[in-house]
Amino acid sequence: MKNFARYQSLRKAMFGALFAAILPFFLVQSASAKPLIVEKGVIQRDTTWANEVVVKGDVEVAQGVTLTVMPGTVVKFAKIEDNGPANLHMDKTKNFTRSELVIRGRILAQGTKDKMIVFTSAEKSPHVADWGAINMLDRENNILEYCDISYAHTSVHSHGAQFTLANSYLHDNGVAVGFKNVDECKPRCVNILYNRISNNGGGVLSSKDSIATISHNEISLNKFFGVYGKKATCVTVRYNNIVKNGKGIILWATEGFRISENNISDNEDYNVSLLEGQVWDVDVRNNWWGITDRKEIRKLMWDKEQDATLGSIDFSDHSLSPIEGSGILDE
Repeated sequence: MKNFARYQSLRKAMFGALFAAILPFFLVQSASAKPLIVEKGVIQRDTTWANEVVVKGDVEVAQGVTLTVMPGTVVKFAKIEDNGPANLHMDKTKNFTRSELVIRGRILAQGTKDKMIVFTSAEKSPHVADWGAINMLDRENNILEYCDISYAHTSVHSHGAQFTLANSYLHDNGVAVGFKNVDECKPRCVNILYNRISNNGGGVLSSKDSIATISHNEISLNKFFGVYGKKATCVTVRYNNIVKNGKGIILWATEGFRISENNISDNEDYNVSLLEGQVWDVDVRNNWWGITDRKEIRKLMWDKEQDATLGSIDFSDHSLSPIEGSGILDE
C-alpha cells in the first residue's frame, strides 16, 4: 500500500509537471489562431462565426438561413474596389459599393456587456466608409445587441427589414443607422434602444414609410445630424439625449414623427430644423432644450418663421428641467 501511495504521488507530480509544460503551448496556439477568412459568396446554411473573421468582399446570408455571431467575435471587412469583382450585387438602390454583409435570412449578433461583438475595418489606418454595411433586406427577427460598429458607410442598414439594435456603440461611420420600408415589402418595425451613437457623419436616418421606436439613446457629436426624418410614416423619438450634433433633428416631407420627452440641446446649427418640402407642422412639446427662455429656444428652431413655405414647430409646454430617465439608464 505504501508503494502504491508513493506511485500515485509520483504520478500526480509527473502529470502536474507535464501540464505546466504544455499549457503555455496551448495558450500560444489559441492566441495566435488564424482568423477565419470569408471570401465573396453566399452562405447557404446556418452558420456561426466566432473569434476573428475577415470578410473579403460581399457576403450574403441566403433566405431561410441564420448567421449567428458569438460574443467577443471581431469581424473585419477588407477594403475592396468600388463596383469591382468582389461585389455580388450592382443594384445600388439596395446595396453598397464596398464590402457588405447582405442579410436576406437573419442575423443574430448578440454580444454581452463584457464581450461585445466588433464589426470594423480591416485596414491598419481605418477611415469612414472602408466597408459598406450590415445590410438587412426584407426579413424579420434580426438582432444586433452589444455590438461595436465602426468605419462603415452606413453601419446598420435596413431595406424593408425588421431589426432590433440595442446596447451598442456606433462610431466613425458615414451614417450610423439608416432604414426604410419599401413598396414590395410588408411594413416592418425597427427598434433602436439604449445605444451610444457618436462621432458619425449622421446619427439615425429614418426614411420612406419608416415605422420605428428610437428610445433611450445617447446621440451626440455627429457631424451633420442626430436624427433625420425623411418621408417617415410612424416614428417615435422619446427619452433620448440628442446633443452637440451639427443639427439635432431635421425633417423633410414627413407627418409621422412623435418627438417628446427628450433632452435636445447644444446642437451646433439648430436643435430642430425643417427642410424644404416639410410643409406639415411639427409637434415637439414636452422636451428639454437646455434653456428655459422661450426666445432663446426659438433661435435654435428653423421653420415657418424663417421660410414661409415650411410648417411650424410647436415647442410650447417645454420642460423646465432635464428629462429624468432619458438616455442610457444605469444598470
